[in-house]
Amino acid sequence: MTSTKNNMILLVITILTITFNSASAADPDPLQDVCVADLNSTITVNGFPCKRNFTFTPEDFASMGIAQPGEPNIFGTRVGVANVFNMPGLNTQGVSMARVDFDRDGLNPPHTHPRATEIIFVKEGTLVAGFITTDNIFVNKLITKGEVFVFPRGLIHFQFNVGRGNATIIVAFNSQNPGVQLIAISIFASRPQIPEEVVARAFQTSVEEVRAIRARLALPTAGLPSGCQWDDHNMHSQYDKRDDRNIHSQYDKYDSRNMYSQYDKPDDRNMHPQYDKHDDRNMYSRFDKRNSRNMHSQYNKCDNRNMYSRYDIM
Repeated sequence: MTSTKNNMILLVITILTITFNSASAADPDPLQDVCVADLNSTITVNGFPCKRNFTFTPEDFASMGIAQPGEPNIFGTRVGVANVFNMPGLNTQGVSMARVDFDRDGLNPPHTHPRATEIIFVKEGTLVAGFITTDNIFVNKLITKGEVFVFPRGLIHFQFNVGRGNATIIVAFNSQNPGVQLIAISIFASRPQIPEEVVARAFQTSVEEVRAIRARLALPTAGLPSGCQWDDHNMHSQYDKRDDRNIHSQYDKYDSRNMYSQYDKPDDRNMHPQYDKHDDRNMYSRFDKRNSRNMHSQYNKCDNRNMYSRYDIM
């Protein structure tokens, strides 16, 4: 009886621990009134170490980071931020802000914030805001001046100016440093670069097209140490030599040693033959028929049922 009671207590403690850890998944709570970030400290912690007591100033708790539009980028937007890097008083407080100004047809391209939920307020203009769930469901809405829209933590999302003029949004995050990862830049302009063959295979395109996209997305190597060059010391340089030292060289031969060679022969051994036949067994075949059963058919007709049809008549 005592053993059963102890097991029940252990189970309750385990459930409470899991629940608490899930509920505290954002930035950790502060353990003192303030912990102004010492950005010059050589100590590495999760966040930033605190300045010594009473060595902080009122300026540590203020920022002009979003008072004016930020620097222009290739997507027709300007981004300004107020986070722990220019407002040290935010350290351990679990919040930050940003401002995005859009030129006409400007795009805040698909990106993620791995450490924060994002909520935006439309100060001016008309935009389409959207995000994609992990089930590949596209959620989007036309948002206008005064409207608020939220993007769940970590999901790919974007904002696109569809109005006749410029637009501005004010952004809030539940993290002092939400992080940002632009999908296109991460894939095509990382340093060191992802091997061309990997990107080409992932997007089902050619190496030549990957090179062309990379040329169009060429960006300054911001954040790299002075004088840093990706030469033979590049940890991926072995992939460029295509010799016997290339651990993937076997995949270039497409012979019996290639563990994927079976997929190059679309026969009965292909584990996805139903998708090649486009028959009734293909779970997406109904979408190819473009009939009333196609849940996206309204977008092909471009009529009043198309939620974007209003953009066509502007």
